[in-house]
Amino acid sequence: MIVSKCMHGMDKRAAPCIKEANRTNIVEAQELMYPAFRLKLPNFVNADVKAKWLSQGLHVDRMRVSEDQLWADYPTFQGQNMVFSDAVYRGDPPPDIWSENGCMGHDVAHTSFVHNLNINVSELGNGKNVDTLVVATSPDSWSFQHFIDRVAVVWSQAQLVIPAMRKNDTIIVAGKEPRDSIVNEIYEVMVGQHLHNPEWVFAKRLVFSCRAPLIHPFTTQRITENILHSLPLPTSATKADRNVILFLSRSNGGKAFNGGRQILNEPEVFDAISAMLNATGRPEKLQYFRHDEFSGLEDVATFMRDRVKMMIGPHGAAFYNSRFAQPRTALIEIIPDPSKFFVPCFWEQARLLGQDYSAHVGKTQNKQNDMVIDNIHEVVQLVQGRLAYLDKSYRMQDALDHKYAWDVATR
Repeated sequence: MIVSKCMHGMDKRAAPCIKEANRTNIVEAQELMYPAFRLKLPNFVNADVKAKWLSQGLHVDRMRVSEDQLWADYPTFQGQNMVFSDAVYRGDPPPDIWSENGCMGHDVAHTSFVHNLNINVSELGNGKNVDTLVVATSPDSWSFQHFIDRVAVVWSQAQLVIPAMRKNDTIIVAGKEPRDSIVNEIYEVMVGQHLHNPEWVFAKRLVFSCRAPLIHPFTTQRITENILHSLPLPTSATKADRNVILFLSRSNGGKAFNGGRQILNEPEVFDAISAMLNATGRPEKLQYFRHDEFSGLEDVATFMRDRVKMMIGPHGAAFYNSRFAQPRTALIEIIPDPSKFFVPCFWEQARLLGQDYSAHVGKTQNKQNDMVIDNIHEVVQLVQGRLAYLDKSYRMQDALDHKYAWDVATR
Protein backbone atom coordinates (compact mmCIF):
# COMPACT_ATOMS: atom_id res chain seq x y z
CA MET A 1 0.00 0.00 0.00
CA ILE A 2 1.28 3.47 -0.92
CA VAL A 3 0.30 6.50 1.16
CA SER A 4 1.23 9.86 -0.38
CA LYS A 5 -0.71 12.22 1.91
CA CYS A 6 -0.25 12.84 5.63
CA MET A 7 -3.38 11.43 7.24
CA HIS A 8 -4.82 12.06 10.69
CA GLY A 9 -3.10 9.83 13.23
CA MET A 10 0.00 9.15 11.14
CA ASP A 11 3.39 9.37 12.80
CA LYS A 12 5.12 12.69 12.12
CA ARG A 13 8.10 10.69 10.83
CA ALA A 14 6.04 9.21 7.99
CA ALA A 15 7.32 10.44 4.62
CA PRO A 16 4.22 12.45 3.58
CA CYS A 17 4.11 14.13 7.01
CA ILE A 18 7.77 15.12 6.73
CA LYS A 19 7.04 16.62 3.31
CA GLU A 20 3.99 18.59 4.48
CA ALA A 21 5.54 19.86 7.72
CA ASN A 22 7.85 22.33 5.96
CA ARG A 23 8.17 23.93 2.54
CA THR A 24 11.35 22.32 1.24
CA ASN A 25 12.57 20.70 -1.97
CA ILE A 26 10.80 17.39 -1.21
CA VAL A 27 8.49 17.07 -4.22
CA GLU A 28 7.17 13.55 -3.65
CA ALA A 29 6.93 11.39 -0.55
CA GLN A 30 5.56 7.88 -0.17
CA GLU A 31 5.01 5.87 2.99
CA LEU A 32 4.98 2.23 1.90
CA MET A 33 3.18 -0.55 3.77
CA TYR A 34 4.56 -3.91 2.69
CA PRO A 35 1.99 -6.63 3.47
CA ALA A 36 2.76 -9.48 5.85
CA PHE A 37 3.71 -12.84 4.37
CA ARG A 38 4.89 -16.28 5.40
CA LEU A 39 7.66 -18.58 4.19
CA LYS A 40 7.63 -22.36 4.48
CA LEU A 41 10.39 -23.62 6.73
CA PRO A 42 13.06 -25.79 5.08
CA ASN A 43 12.57 -29.44 4.30
CA PHE A 44 14.66 -31.68 6.56
CA VAL A 45 15.64 -35.31 6.25
CA ASN A 46 14.76 -36.01 9.89
CA ALA A 47 13.68 -34.43 13.18
CA ASP A 48 17.25 -34.15 14.48
CA VAL A 49 18.33 -31.91 11.59
CA LYS A 50 15.18 -29.84 12.02
CA ALA A 51 15.90 -29.35 15.73
CA LYS A 52 19.43 -28.14 14.98
CA TRP A 53 18.15 -25.62 12.45
CA LEU A 54 15.37 -24.42 14.76
CA SER A 55 17.83 -23.95 17.63
CA GLN A 56 18.84 -20.76 15.81
CA GLY A 57 15.90 -20.21 13.47
CA LEU A 58 13.56 -19.64 16.40
CA HIS A 59 15.64 -16.61 17.37
CA VAL A 60 15.71 -14.68 14.06
CA ASP A 61 14.30 -11.29 15.03
CA ARG A 62 12.59 -10.42 11.74
CA MET A 63 10.23 -13.40 11.76
CA ARG A 64 8.32 -15.75 14.06
CA VAL A 65 8.06 -19.50 13.60
CA SER A 66 4.46 -20.72 13.64
CA GLU A 67 3.26 -22.99 16.44
CA ASP A 68 3.15 -26.00 14.13
CA GLN A 69 6.77 -25.24 13.11
CA LEU A 70 5.90 -25.39 9.43
CA TRP A 71 6.00 -21.69 8.52
CA ALA A 72 7.86 -18.50 9.38
CA ASP A 73 5.57 -15.49 9.69
CA TYR A 74 6.88 -12.05 8.70
CA PRO A 75 5.11 -8.88 9.84
CA THR A 76 4.05 -5.86 7.84
CA PHE A 77 7.14 -3.82 6.95
CA GLN A 78 7.35 -0.09 6.26
CA GLY A 79 9.42 1.69 3.67
CA GLN A 80 9.81 5.24 2.37
CA ASN A 81 10.40 6.88 -0.98
CA MET A 82 11.37 10.55 -1.02
CA VAL A 83 12.07 12.57 -4.14
CA PHE A 84 14.05 15.81 -3.87
CA SER A 85 14.32 18.48 -6.55
CA ASP A 86 17.69 20.12 -7.24
CA ALA A 87 19.52 18.04 -4.64
CA VAL A 88 23.16 17.08 -4.17
CA TYR A 89 24.72 13.79 -3.12
CA ARG A 90 27.92 14.54 -1.18
CA GLY A 91 28.82 11.11 0.21
CA ASP A 92 25.98 10.73 2.68
CA PRO A 93 24.64 8.11 3.36
CA PRO A 94 28.21 6.75 3.48
CA PRO A 95 28.89 3.89 1.04
CA ASP A 96 30.19 0.40 1.76
CA ILE A 97 30.16 0.52 5.56
CA TRP A 98 28.22 -1.72 7.91
CA SER A 99 26.56 0.91 10.04
CA GLU A 100 23.06 1.88 11.12
CA ASN A 101 23.79 5.20 9.36
CA GLY A 102 24.35 3.47 6.01
CA CYS A 103 21.73 3.00 3.30
CA MET A 104 19.12 0.54 4.64
CA GLY A 105 20.42 1.06 8.18
CA HIS A 106 17.93 1.92 10.93
CA ASP A 107 19.35 5.43 11.41
CA VAL A 108 19.93 6.38 7.77
CA ALA A 109 19.29 10.10 7.22
CA HIS A 110 17.88 12.07 4.30
CA THR A 111 18.61 15.54 5.70
CA SER A 112 21.69 16.17 3.55
CA PHE A 113 19.40 16.45 0.51
CA VAL A 114 16.97 18.96 2.04
CA HIS A 115 17.12 22.70 1.40
CA ASN A 116 14.74 25.65 1.40
CA LEU A 117 12.94 26.56 -1.80
CA ASN A 118 14.43 30.05 -1.90
CA ILE A 119 18.03 28.84 -2.14
CA ASN A 120 20.05 29.73 -5.22
CA VAL A 121 20.72 26.35 -6.86
CA SER A 122 24.07 27.58 -8.19
CA GLU A 123 25.23 27.90 -4.58
CA LEU A 124 25.00 24.14 -4.05
CA GLY A 125 28.38 23.61 -5.71
CA ASN A 126 29.89 22.30 -8.92
CA GLY A 127 30.21 18.73 -10.13
CA LYS A 128 28.47 16.13 -12.25
CA ASN A 129 24.90 17.06 -13.23
CA VAL A 130 22.29 14.35 -13.85
CA ASP A 131 18.56 14.12 -14.44
CA THR A 132 17.39 11.42 -12.00
CA LEU A 133 19.66 9.93 -9.33
CA VAL A 134 18.89 6.92 -7.13
CA VAL A 135 21.00 6.75 -3.97
CA ALA A 136 21.95 3.13 -3.18
CA THR A 137 25.15 3.42 -1.15
CA SER A 138 24.52 0.27 0.87
CA PRO A 139 27.18 -1.85 2.64
CA ASP A 140 29.62 -3.75 0.40
CA SER A 141 27.70 -2.70 -2.69
CA TRP A 142 30.71 -3.79 -4.79
CA SER A 143 30.13 -7.50 -4.08
CA PHE A 144 27.67 -9.63 -6.06
CA GLN A 145 25.86 -10.90 -2.97
CA HIS A 146 25.32 -7.54 -1.30
CA PHE A 147 24.52 -5.86 -4.59
CA ILE A 148 21.71 -8.40 -5.00
CA ASP A 149 20.39 -8.26 -1.44
CA ARG A 150 20.69 -4.51 -0.89
CA VAL A 151 21.38 -2.31 -3.94
CA ALA A 152 18.76 -4.21 -5.95
CA VAL A 153 16.28 -3.88 -3.08
CA VAL A 154 16.69 -0.09 -2.95
CA TRP A 155 16.38 0.11 -6.74
CA SER A 156 13.24 -2.08 -6.73
CA GLN A 157 11.53 0.20 -4.22
CA ALA A 158 12.65 3.32 -6.08
CA GLN A 159 10.83 2.12 -9.21
CA LEU A 160 7.56 3.16 -7.56
CA VAL A 161 8.50 6.82 -8.17
CA ILE A 162 10.42 6.46 -11.44
CA PRO A 163 8.42 6.14 -14.69
CA ALA A 164 9.49 3.08 -16.68
CA MET A 165 10.29 5.13 -19.78
CA ARG A 166 12.91 7.13 -17.86
CA LYS A 167 15.27 4.21 -17.27
CA ASN A 168 17.93 5.59 -19.62
CA ASP A 169 17.80 8.96 -17.85
CA THR A 170 18.19 7.36 -14.43
CA ILE A 171 21.56 7.05 -12.73
CA ILE A 172 22.30 5.05 -9.59
CA VAL A 173 25.08 5.91 -7.15
CA ALA A 174 26.74 3.20 -5.06
CA GLY A 175 30.10 2.57 -3.42
CA LYS A 176 33.23 1.04 -4.92
CA GLU A 177 33.44 -0.32 -8.45
CA PRO A 178 31.93 -3.82 -8.61
CA ARG A 179 34.30 -6.71 -8.04
CA ASP A 180 32.26 -9.00 -10.27
CA SER A 181 31.63 -8.10 -13.92
CA ILE A 182 28.13 -9.61 -13.75
CA VAL A 183 27.12 -6.75 -11.44
CA ASN A 184 27.93 -4.22 -14.17
CA GLU A 185 25.70 -6.19 -16.55
CA ILE A 186 22.80 -6.17 -14.08
CA TYR A 187 23.26 -2.42 -13.66
CA GLU A 188 22.69 -2.11 -17.42
CA VAL A 189 19.33 -3.84 -17.01
CA MET A 190 18.37 -1.49 -14.18
CA VAL A 191 19.53 2.01 -15.14
CA GLY A 192 21.15 4.13 -17.81
CA GLN A 193 24.38 4.69 -15.87
CA HIS A 194 25.96 3.82 -12.52
CA LEU A 195 28.39 5.97 -10.52
CA HIS A 196 30.80 4.78 -7.86
CA ASN A 197 32.15 6.79 -4.93
CA PRO A 198 31.63 10.24 -6.48
CA GLU A 199 32.40 13.21 -4.25
CA TRP A 200 29.55 15.35 -5.58
CA VAL A 201 26.54 14.77 -7.87
CA PHE A 202 23.81 17.32 -8.59
CA ALA A 203 20.43 15.85 -9.56
CA LYS A 204 17.29 17.50 -10.87
CA ARG A 205 15.44 14.63 -9.16
CA LEU A 206 17.15 12.72 -6.36
CA VAL A 207 15.38 9.53 -5.23
CA PHE A 208 16.01 8.43 -1.64
CA SER A 209 14.75 4.87 -1.05
CA CYS A 210 17.22 3.71 1.58
CA ARG A 211 14.42 3.03 4.07
CA ALA A 212 13.50 -0.31 2.52
CA PRO A 213 12.91 -3.75 4.06
CA LEU A 214 15.69 -6.29 3.66
CA ILE A 215 13.26 -9.17 3.10
CA HIS A 216 10.06 -9.02 1.07
CA PRO A 217 8.58 -10.81 -1.98
CA PHE A 218 8.02 -7.54 -3.87
CA THR A 219 11.63 -6.37 -3.89
CA THR A 220 13.14 -9.85 -4.28
CA GLN A 221 10.94 -10.81 -7.21
CA ARG A 222 11.14 -7.44 -8.98
CA ILE A 223 14.85 -7.52 -9.78
CA THR A 224 14.63 -11.18 -10.82
CA GLU A 225 11.72 -10.42 -13.15
CA ASN A 226 13.62 -7.54 -14.73
CA ILE A 227 16.69 -9.68 -15.33
CA LEU A 228 14.72 -12.58 -16.79
CA HIS A 229 12.69 -10.25 -19.03
CA SER A 230 15.96 -8.92 -20.47
CA LEU A 231 17.03 -12.39 -21.61
CA PRO A 232 16.29 -13.87 -25.03
CA LEU A 233 13.32 -16.24 -25.07
CA PRO A 234 14.11 -19.97 -24.85
CA THR A 235 14.59 -21.36 -28.34
CA SER A 236 13.48 -24.96 -27.93
CA ALA A 237 13.58 -25.56 -24.19
CA THR A 238 11.39 -28.41 -22.98
CA LYS A 239 10.81 -29.99 -19.60
CA ALA A 240 13.36 -32.66 -20.51
CA ASP A 241 16.03 -30.01 -21.17
CA ARG A 242 15.86 -28.83 -17.56
CA ASN A 243 17.73 -31.81 -16.19
CA VAL A 244 20.86 -30.41 -14.53
CA ILE A 245 21.60 -30.87 -10.84
CA LEU A 246 24.25 -28.28 -10.11
CA PHE A 247 26.79 -29.00 -7.38
CA LEU A 248 28.01 -25.68 -5.95
CA SER A 249 31.42 -26.66 -4.64
CA ARG A 250 33.74 -24.40 -2.65
CA SER A 251 36.76 -26.53 -3.53
CA ASN A 252 36.20 -27.93 -7.03
CA GLY A 253 35.30 -25.47 -9.76
CA GLY A 254 33.91 -22.99 -7.28
CA LYS A 255 35.01 -19.40 -6.84
CA ALA A 256 34.99 -18.71 -3.10
CA PHE A 257 36.22 -15.26 -2.05
CA ASN A 258 35.70 -16.14 1.61
CA GLY A 259 37.49 -19.28 2.78
CA GLY A 260 36.00 -22.18 4.69
CA ARG A 261 32.70 -24.07 4.58
CA GLN A 262 34.14 -26.77 2.34
CA ILE A 263 32.67 -30.27 2.40
CA LEU A 264 35.75 -32.36 3.15
CA ASN A 265 34.25 -35.62 1.88
CA GLU A 266 32.66 -33.95 -1.13
CA PRO A 267 33.86 -36.51 -3.74
CA GLU A 268 32.08 -39.29 -1.87
CA VAL A 269 28.88 -37.22 -1.67
CA PHE A 270 29.05 -36.36 -5.38
CA ASP A 271 29.64 -39.99 -6.37
CA ALA A 272 26.80 -41.25 -4.17
CA ILE A 273 24.29 -38.86 -5.73
CA SER A 274 25.46 -39.80 -9.23
CA ALA A 275 25.13 -43.49 -8.39
CA MET A 276 21.56 -42.99 -7.17
CA LEU A 277 20.61 -41.16 -10.38
CA ASN A 278 22.02 -44.00 -12.48
CA ALA A 279 20.51 -46.76 -10.36
CA THR A 280 17.02 -45.27 -10.39
CA GLY A 281 17.05 -44.33 -14.07
CA ARG A 282 16.53 -40.64 -13.34
CA PRO A 283 17.04 -38.35 -16.37
CA GLU A 284 18.97 -35.70 -14.41
CA LYS A 285 22.73 -35.35 -14.56
CA LEU A 286 24.92 -34.06 -11.75
CA GLN A 287 27.65 -31.58 -12.62
CA TYR A 288 29.85 -29.02 -10.92
CA PHE A 289 29.14 -25.32 -11.31
CA ARG A 290 32.21 -23.73 -12.86
CA HIS A 291 31.74 -19.98 -12.85
CA ASP A 292 34.55 -19.28 -15.30
CA GLU A 293 32.85 -21.32 -18.03
CA PHE A 294 30.14 -18.66 -18.41
CA SER A 295 30.78 -15.52 -20.43
CA GLY A 296 28.45 -13.16 -18.58
CA LEU A 297 24.96 -12.44 -17.28
CA GLU A 298 23.01 -13.66 -20.31
CA ASP A 299 25.01 -16.89 -20.47
CA VAL A 300 24.71 -17.84 -16.80
CA ALA A 301 21.13 -16.60 -16.34
CA THR A 302 19.75 -18.46 -19.37
CA PHE A 303 21.53 -21.61 -18.21
CA MET A 304 20.00 -21.33 -14.74
CA ARG A 305 16.55 -20.59 -16.19
CA ASP A 306 16.49 -23.21 -18.93
CA ARG A 307 18.66 -26.08 -17.67
CA VAL A 308 18.96 -26.18 -13.89
CA LYS A 309 16.45 -28.23 -11.90
CA MET A 310 18.30 -28.48 -8.58
CA MET A 311 21.25 -26.89 -6.79
CA ILE A 312 23.14 -28.51 -3.95
CA GLY A 313 26.18 -27.40 -2.01
CA PRO A 314 27.58 -25.75 1.12
CA HIS A 315 26.48 -22.27 2.18
CA GLY A 316 28.08 -19.73 -0.16
CA ALA A 317 27.45 -16.91 -2.61
CA ALA A 318 27.02 -19.32 -5.54
CA PHE A 319 23.47 -19.86 -4.28
CA TYR A 320 22.66 -16.30 -5.38
CA ASN A 321 22.56 -17.73 -8.91
CA SER A 322 19.22 -19.29 -7.99
CA ARG A 323 17.86 -15.77 -8.56
CA PHE A 324 17.94 -16.68 -12.25
CA ALA A 325 16.28 -20.09 -11.86
CA GLN A 326 12.61 -20.97 -12.26
CA PRO A 327 10.29 -21.26 -9.25
CA ARG A 328 10.04 -25.02 -9.86
CA THR A 329 13.67 -25.49 -8.76
CA ALA A 330 14.97 -27.25 -5.65
CA LEU A 331 17.84 -26.03 -3.48
CA ILE A 332 19.65 -28.20 -0.93
CA GLU A 333 22.01 -26.20 1.27
CA ILE A 334 24.58 -27.93 3.47
CA ILE A 335 25.15 -25.71 6.50
CA PRO A 336 27.69 -25.94 9.35
CA ASP A 337 26.66 -26.47 12.96
CA PRO A 338 24.01 -23.73 13.42
CA SER A 339 25.32 -22.91 16.90
CA LYS A 340 28.58 -21.80 15.25
CA PHE A 341 27.32 -20.33 11.96
CA PHE A 342 23.75 -19.53 10.97
CA VAL A 343 22.84 -17.27 8.05
CA PRO A 344 19.40 -18.23 6.65
CA CYS A 345 19.50 -15.87 3.66
CA PHE A 346 19.34 -18.59 0.98
CA TRP A 347 16.34 -20.24 2.60
CA GLU A 348 14.57 -16.85 2.58
CA GLN A 349 15.64 -16.09 -0.99
CA ALA A 350 14.49 -19.46 -2.32
CA ARG A 351 11.11 -19.29 -0.63
CA LEU A 352 10.56 -15.67 -1.70
CA LEU A 353 11.06 -16.85 -5.29
CA GLY A 354 8.68 -19.78 -4.80
CA GLN A 355 11.47 -22.36 -4.93
CA ASP A 356 11.78 -25.62 -3.00
CA TYR A 357 14.42 -25.48 -0.25
CA SER A 358 15.99 -28.07 2.03
CA ALA A 359 18.66 -27.68 4.70
CA HIS A 360 21.07 -30.33 5.90
CA VAL A 361 23.61 -29.92 8.70
CA GLY A 362 27.18 -31.08 8.20
CA LYS A 363 29.55 -31.93 11.05
CA THR A 364 31.76 -28.89 11.60
CA GLN A 365 35.48 -29.72 11.72
CA ASN A 366 37.33 -26.46 12.41
CA LYS A 367 37.10 -22.69 12.89
CA GLN A 368 36.69 -22.24 9.13
CA ASN A 369 33.42 -24.20 9.36
CA ASP A 370 34.64 -26.89 7.00
CA MET A 371 32.32 -29.89 7.23
CA VAL A 372 32.07 -33.64 6.90
CA ILE A 373 28.77 -35.28 5.97
CA ASP A 374 28.58 -38.30 8.26
CA ASN A 375 25.51 -39.94 6.76
CA ILE A 376 25.83 -39.51 3.01
CA HIS A 377 22.79 -41.71 2.46
CA GLU A 378 20.61 -39.03 4.10
CA VAL A 379 21.73 -36.44 1.55
CA VAL A 380 21.10 -38.88 -1.30
CA GLN A 381 17.67 -39.58 0.17
CA LEU A 382 16.97 -35.84 0.30
CA VAL A 383 17.96 -35.36 -3.35
CA GLN A 384 15.76 -38.26 -4.43
CA GLY A 385 12.79 -37.02 -2.42
CA ARG A 386 12.95 -33.44 -3.68
CA LEU A 387 13.21 -34.58 -7.30
CA ALA A 388 10.05 -36.62 -6.81
CA TYR A 389 8.37 -33.55 -5.30
CA LEU A 390 9.28 -31.43 -8.33
CA ASP A 391 7.95 -34.13 -10.65
CA LYS A 392 4.50 -34.49 -9.10
CA SER A 393 3.64 -32.23 -6.20
CA TYR A 394 5.27 -28.81 -6.65
CA ARG A 395 3.10 -25.77 -5.85
CA MET A 396 4.46 -22.25 -5.43
CA GLN A 397 2.11 -21.63 -2.48
CA ASP A 398 3.96 -24.38 -0.59
CA ALA A 399 6.93 -22.01 -0.45
CA LEU A 400 5.40 -18.53 -0.10
CA ASP A 401 1.98 -17.46 1.07
CA HIS A 402 0.03 -14.38 2.07
CA LYS A 403 -0.62 -13.64 5.72
CA TYR A 404 -3.54 -11.61 7.03
CA ALA A 405 -4.57 -10.84 10.61
CA TRP A 406 -8.23 -11.76 10.16
CA ASP A 407 -9.82 -14.94 8.87
CA VAL A 408 -12.07 -13.32 6.27
CA ALA A 409 -14.16 -15.34 3.85
CA THR A 410 -13.94 -14.14 0.24
CA ARG A 411 -15.93 -15.04 -2.86
